Amino acid sequence: MKLDHIPARHWAAALGVCLLVALRPAAAALTLDDYYAAALKRSEVVATQSELIRQAEERYRQAGASRLPTVDAIATRTRIDDGASDATANPTRQRNSRITATQPLFRGFREFATVRQTQALMGAQGEDYRGARAQLFKDVAQNFYDVLTLEQDLANLDGQIRQHQQREKELDDRVRIGRSRVGEVLTVQATVGTLRAQVESRRAELGAAREAFAFLSGLPVSTPLHDTETVPENPGTLDEHLARLELRPDVKAARQRLTAAQENVAVARGAHLPSLDLVANRYLERTGSLRDVEWDVQLALTLPLYAGGGTQSRVREAASQGTQAELNASQVRRQAEQEIRALHQAVTLDRSQLDALEKATEAARKNYEAQRHDYRLGLVTNLDALQALTAFQENQRALDRARYAAKLNHLRLQAASARRPDAPEDAAP
Repeated sequence: MKLDHIPARHWAAALGVCLLVALRPAAAALTLDDYYAAALKRSEVVATQSELIRQAEERYRQAGASRLPTVDAIATRTRIDDGASDATANPTRQRNSRITATQPLFRGFREFATVRQTQALMGAQGEDYRGARAQLFKDVAQNFYDVLTLEQDLANLDGQIRQHQQREKELDDRVRIGRSRVGEVLTVQATVGTLRAQVESRRAELGAAREAFAFLSGLPVSTPLHDTETVPENPGTLDEHLARLELRPDVKAARQRLTAAQENVAVARGAHLPSLDLVANRYLERTGSLRDVEWDVQLALTLPLYAGGGTQSRVREAASQGTQAELNASQVRRQAEQEIRALHQAVTLDRSQLDALEKATEAARKNYEAQRHDYRLGLVTNLDALQALTAFQENQRALDRARYAAKLNHLRLQAASARRPDAPEDAAP
């Protein structure tokens, strides 16, 4: 088909398609905060914790309702033996319809302890929600830097392969003029083969990391990531981070559950005390000698005397649960402190490691340039030049990995000391 036979309108349509493709905006790169916001909306774990908060709120309302009066409508129909001596006072068929209101006056202070207990559990559930968000942030940050580290490592490996291929080309030229041996070319080719094997391994790891990204965020696996985090020069003192220990969601939740367990002891002990209720009845229908009585009021006092030892057993059980909650709160706090200490030490060492790797990488680069120059002058062997190139490239890869690891450890330290994450407002329960 000749191009000059193509109609002008077809040329215009083709040009329009090309312009649309060229002008189509590329997918926006995702920052860590963007990734975290997307993961929050998708996470079933966080959504489940949100529902548990609602359930705790309803239990708190139920506990408060126990102090309020109850109103019931009651209707009964009774058939008794025909042998009653006075059928007028005690008819054989009796009807009773009434409205009964019951107001609890005293229940051994159990109702107040129950309200305080459910309030503490509601607070603990809220802290669990914030803890779930913090854990999600850690998972997101880990995956974010796993992907970036692998992508950077692949870029570095591609650069190494290109440099070795350039080296191979130079050696081919030298072999043709008799200034280098064929074995030197084969050495470079073997190195390139090893690097390509590493590339395939990294691609498999990146594929798995990208799948985890898609699972957490719900976004396409090819979504580009953009790192805006920095490695701080001064991460703060250990005491500054430990001072925020009590602000951690897990520590606060454990403390709230300890309060709830202590209130449960008061609930169990309240069963030993008497209860007092005010009961009022408004009769709508009545038979027998009281058929003209329209209402009555009753003050009922109940004194527990013996329950087979069950009440005391429940008190001992509640006391044991209180001890268990106290031990758990202590363990959670010690683990949180140990986490902060370990992460602070890692962040401090990361800074020193980065400084050392930056200096080592710069020195390795200069050494490679010097070795390459001397090789062209015949002052060093090809093996010396290859070793210098490999040392430079490995130092560069180690530096890039260490830089991402330092950022990740710093974010984990911020999360451990309750400074991150800053959740979007629309993600709140």
